[in-house]
This record gives sequence, C-alpha cells and structure tokens, in this order.
Amino acid sequence: MKLKTLLLLIVFVTKFTTAQKTLYLAPLSKSKNIPSGAKYHDKNLSAEERAKDVLRYLSFEEKLALTGGNRMYFKAIERLGLRQIRMADASQGVHLRESLDGKNKISTSFPGMLALASTWNKELSKTFGKNIGEECRVLGIDILLGPGINMQRLSVSGRNFEYFGEDPVLTSRLVSEYIKGLQSQKIIATPKHFICNDQEFCRHITSIDLDERTLREIYLPPWEAAITEADTKALMTAHNNVNGIPCFMNKPLMNDIVRNEYGFNGIAMTDWQNSEYFPSKQYLVTGSGQSLLMPKNKAFTSYVNSYIKRYPDKKPEMEKQLELMVYYNLLPLFEMGIYDRAPIDPNFSDKIKSHKTFARKVAEEAICLLKNENNILPVTKNKKILLTGSEEIHSGSGSGFVEGYDHSGFEKGLKEVYKENITFIENPSDNDITNADVIIYRLNKKGGEGHDVKFESPIDEINELSRIASLNDNVIVIISSCNPMPMNWKDKVKGILWTYYLGQERGNALANIVSGKINPSGKLPFTIEKDFNDSPDPDYNILGGEPYYCGGNHCYKKYFLGQEKDSDSQIVKNIKPHQLIHVPYEEGIFMGYRWYEKNKIAVNYPFGHGLSYTSFKFDNLTLSSLKLDKNEDLTINLTVTNTGEIEGSEVVQLYISDNECSVERPVKELKAFEKVHLKPGETKEISFIVTTRDLSLWSVDEGKWIAENGTFDVLVGSSSEKIHLKENFILQ
Repeated sequence: MKLKTLLLLIVFVTKFTTAQKTLYLAPLSKSKNIPSGAKYHDKNLSAEERAKDVLRYLSFEEKLALTGGNRMYFKAIERLGLRQIRMADASQGVHLRESLDGKNKISTSFPGMLALASTWNKELSKTFGKNIGEECRVLGIDILLGPGINMQRLSVSGRNFEYFGEDPVLTSRLVSEYIKGLQSQKIIATPKHFICNDQEFCRHITSIDLDERTLREIYLPPWEAAITEADTKALMTAHNNVNGIPCFMNKPLMNDIVRNEYGFNGIAMTDWQNSEYFPSKQYLVTGSGQSLLMPKNKAFTSYVNSYIKRYPDKKPEMEKQLELMVYYNLLPLFEMGIYDRAPIDPNFSDKIKSHKTFARKVAEEAICLLKNENNILPVTKNKKILLTGSEEIHSGSGSGFVEGYDHSGFEKGLKEVYKENITFIENPSDNDITNADVIIYRLNKKGGEGHDVKFESPIDEINELSRIASLNDNVIVIISSCNPMPMNWKDKVKGILWTYYLGQERGNALANIVSGKINPSGKLPFTIEKDFNDSPDPDYNILGGEPYYCGGNHCYKKYFLGQEKDSDSQIVKNIKPHQLIHVPYEEGIFMGYRWYEKNKIAVNYPFGHGLSYTSFKFDNLTLSSLKLDKNEDLTINLTVTNTGEIEGSEVVQLYISDNECSVERPVKELKAFEKVHLKPGETKEISFIVTTRDLSLWSVDEGKWIAENGTFDVLVGSSSEKIHLKENFILQ
C-alpha cells in the first residue's frame, strides 16, 4: 500500500472513530441538561405535549438544523438532553454500516420483499416486521428505512426485489401488517419511496407523468394503507418528480393528500441525495409537507439564511414553518418512546436466535413452483442428481443488501438431504449431463439499486441451460431472480422453481421443497411476460434511440447541476443540464395483469400463479345478497378442500369485475385473498367482506371514489387466469 493511501486511510479511521465516540446517545432520564420548567422529559404527558414543549427551548438555528440529518442520524440537541437517532437501511433485514457500540454485530438476511409477497401470507408479514424490529432493538436502530412499497410497473426495475409486486391490494395488505409488526417493537417504519419510483432509470432527474385516477387506483393505495391502517410513523419521499414537481417538495401530494387527507403526522424524510438536485427550488420545501432532508439540509439552510437576510421581517413566519417541520420530526420519537430509552436493548438478544428458523419458514413459503411436468418434483433421495450453474444470489445490491451470517446455500442444503447422490459440477461435460437422473440448474439474474436490468439477460446462462436441456429430459431450473427473463426454454425442462432472493436460509428451504418435506405454496406477485415488448412501456428508458439503464449519481448528477461538461455520453447527447426526462405512464390503470388481460396478450406465467404437490377444490360459493345497496357490505363465502394425498396451503384469490361502467375498467381486479393450510381431505370455509370502496373507481370530475350501479362478477381463483368459481350481484 502506498504511503499516501495509508495516511488517508488512517485519517479516515481516526475521524470515524472520533465521530463514533462523540455520539450523544443517553436517554432523557440520564440527562442533566433539562431546562428549568421544561416538561418534555415527563413520560406521563402526551407525545404531542412533549414535542411542542421541546419547540419552546429551540433556537431558530436549532430548528433549522433539525430539518436535516447527519449521514444516517437525526441530530442530537445535547444541551436539551435529546440524543441522536440512528437509522438503517432495509427491508430484507437490517443493512449494517457500522456498529453503534464498537462490537461485532450481525443481522439476519431474511428473504427479500418480493419473496415475502410471494407468500401471500398476512400473518407471516406481520411476524416478519416484528422480527426485524427485534433486531433493530439489539443493533441500536431507531428508524428502519423500509419497507419498500413501490409498484412493479415494469419487470426490469433493478429494485423490484425490495417491493411487493404489481398489485396495490396485495401490496397494501402485506405492507400494513409488516409495519404493524415492526412498530410493535417501538421501531419507526419508513415505507419508501413516495411515489412512483418504480424504475431506476435516471431516477433523480425523471418526471413521472400520470393522471389522478391512475395515482388513486394504482399507486396511492399502499400509502393510504400504511398511514390509515398501520399508522406508520415515517415515510420517505422518492428521488423522482411527479408531473414536473420533485416528490420531496410536492405539496399537492405530500401536504394535501398524505397529511391533510390521510392524516399523516409523522416524519416525511427525503431519500438520500434528491434534495441536492434542485437547489433553486428550495422555497417549495416549506409548506410542502416534507419535514426532514437527508442526509443533510445544506441547500435548504442556504436558502433559509438568504431569505431571512433579504427579508428580515419574514423571519417569524419562516420560524413558524420550521417549527411545524420539526414538530413532525419530534412527535414520532416521543410516541415510540425513543428519547426515553437507550438505543441498544440487550434484552432482545435472545430473541434473535429464533430468526434463522423464521427466515427459513418465509423462504419455504415464498418458493413458487411454476412447472412440474410428470411430477418431477419432489425428487426422491435415491436419484442421481447433478447440480450445476453458478452460485445463487441471496440478496439484491445497494441499500437493500443484507449480508447475513451462517449461510445455507443451495449446494449445502441439498447435500445435507441427498448426501452422496448429489454432485456439483459448475461446467459439466456432455457425459456428466447425460449420466444424471436429474439435473438441477441454478439460473441467476442480478438486480439492485441504481440500475435497471436488461430483460434479455442472463444470455450466457440461458444458452447453457438450453444446451443442458437438449442432453437430458429431466431438468429442474431454480431461478434466483426478482426480474423476469426470456423463457423460450421452458417447454424443454420439466420443473421450474422461482426462488427470488431468499436470504441466508435459502439452502435449507430449497432442500425441504425439492425433497418434499415442505409442500410449495408460493404465488407469483407479478406477471412473467413472454417478451418485454409486450409490457406497458418497453421504451420507457430510450435516450437517443438506445435504452439507458443507469440511475446512479455518478452517471449524471454533476452534469445535471451544470457543474461539469462531460458526463455519460448518452446523457450529454440527449438532455441539457437541469432538464427533466419525462416518463409518461400512458397505460394508466392498466398495469400488470390488468394490461395483459385488457390487450389479450399471452404470458408465460400469470399473476397469482403457483403450483402445489397436492390438489385443491373450490366449492359452495355464496353471496350474502344478489342485490346490494351502496351502503351495504357484501359477504362472500366458499369452501376449499384438499383433494390430494399430502398437506399443503392454497391462496384463495378474490377478483371483482365491473360489467357496466361509464369509464374503462380492468377485466378484473384483485380485492382480497386468504392463505389456508389443509390436511389431506380437510375442508375449510373462507369468508370475504367486500365494501362499497372495493367496488368503486376514482372519479376525476367529482374528485372522489364512486360506485356505479350495475352488475358485478365475483371471481374466485388460484391465479388471475385460473378462476374456479363465479357468481354475480347487482349494485343498486
């Protein structure tokens, strides 16, 4: 190592260590700095009273400071006994950056959010959030920056692994439970990224242009559920603009809808970096509903100081606006008791041991059986198995990456079950392939923050799969990916398991599924199209006639700000500094399966698809009324029976179709779902309640939800394509 590099490293480590030692982390009860007459240290007072009391003792400069963060912290006001508040990235677990107490810490790498969505299990999602909350308590994390709840508008988005798929109802129900579980441990949830950060392509400098109906029916429901059902204490605004206004200063969305309509009173923080892209628009921050600029508020501070210097008589008015922002930031910290406790609670340490078992359970429920020709799965232990393909991916890259510990990879997990009957060869010969009874091929596709992924990839791995399938008829493909790919090989193989990014217990989970110890029950939370050209917007990222995939600061930030002439050549040739790239959502509400059904486009595998080693029968569909008034709820009952020979779980999916509407609506829409576990021969009754809101559409003219009279179909199935029961009713 060169001397200069070594000296720089020593300086960095010294500064970092010093910063760690100077963190103020004491709870209020340990502080000797409470001002005379102050009340905010009194835990018997309401959170509202305590937050407002703090404001009385803050200077103008301190109020301004508390509208911004410091790297991964909300700033301390040590003279008032208010400690620093620590944040961590999520959602597959806790993304560790540094240890708060200097000790070696570990965090569990659970399956990713798309894998969690594949379970369609609301109770599991709540426990998932609870377990991560427990890890936060041990690691000294006060605010978790997750879960990600953007929509999978396109299959190529790099961060699809962090989100819950393409349907707003599925996302809403699972996200709501996740947040409840996390916040039950007094950890603040921060669903992200509000709103329409649905692709990584130039994410900081794009404007997502869409109409109000599309916003209301597709993109806003998960946020409404997070706020009104789960009472999330924070949210994170997105990098992108919406209809030309940056999300972090978008008053119509943040203030008017999120705060005034939904009643959100918590922390509205920016994503890291986005406030730095629009230094000339900082005047839009106050009054927008935004409250915390991360990781710092340098541009906003400069604007405020310049403003009051120019208009000194406006300082009191500006101070009132800053007070409101700071109040929103302080209120959740008192509500969750964060200022009243030390960051690290060792009492939670013993609970972490059970999280490995839980991570395996989630992985088992997430694995989705797409194809099982001639019942090639489960594989008996006497078969001669060849495992091939590169090592699987356990987590997406970027801020959502979670390293984990004590990994059980696919090879390790399968060898523990199949012993000497399974052999791993990374590059098998023709003889190796033909001599095996069964081939298990690992097919991987990377995804992560800051870039989208090509639909066509991974080309080399797909070519190798085609070679293997031409030499052996008994091929099972294990797909570690959260992004679809060409599947023109699917008719040449007998088994396909979609395994997403399953975290550290992936090997044990896969072995249990492949061997039949566990019956697969995962259901796709997205559609797998045949070709990306079939999707709603295959040209979303075309710049100068060529697709562009980057969404990182290094690609365009300085150029966009006018600070350098040279940047990525494709950017320089096609946009000017400060010029937004517009991405119109022209498909409107027809996203995901709604798009493919409307346009009658055949897909490889539909939304909600997933096979089992057993079989189920849906029967006895009844409705509480065949003529429904608009103030009535509709109760729907049916039975599900396990008609096979082994126990298993099925996801009952309820779709509604509006047959008589004044505006175009989807062929059908998911409105409810329930996962049910059944022993062989067992029957259970399932009940759903459908409200008027479930039947409604957003009227742009009236600015509200309306339910139109007419006939509606009730459709119950095991996927969006496989409908088993149908009945109709009239809304009058």
